[in-house]
Amino acid sequence: MSGCAQVMVPVGESSSTTKSTTVPDHGKREEPSAPVDVSPKQPAGDIIVPNRPVQHESRGAVAKLLEDAWRYNRAGEYDRSNAVAERAMRINHTEPEIYLVMASNYFATAQLHLAEQLASQGLPLASGNFSVKANLQQLLVDIRTKMP
Repeated sequence: MSGCAQVMVPVGESSSTTKSTTVPDHGKREEPSAPVDVSPKQPAGDIIVPNRPVQHESRGAVAKLLEDAWRYNRAGEYDRSNAVAERAMRINHTEPEIYLVMASNYFATAQLHLAEQLASQGLPLASGNFSVKANLQQLLVDIRTKMP
């Protein structure tokens, strides 16, 4: 491990709980002024909560993919729209708008059973998103009206 230094990094809300990590050493060494206590302060089995919210990069990726899927949907490129939506689904299968765009694509191509299935799957996921939920409900009405 030449060229690397060990650094103690806080891992919990309390700065006394730390873990060791290795970072590149650029010739400058700082010695800790006092020993650092690395023993756990919580009983085993307790959950460690981060001291700041965890950001999910996947949200941005899914939002971009949904934007692209809707653009292809509006252009009538339904297969391409579904391909993009499927990529978004692999990232986050609980995003109800993915089900909406895919169901819309299948509805537009008269694949009513697939459209109904996807809209039905997306509906329970949309409980907190009233706009998507209303769109899924309306799409289900439209699908069932056209079904034989």
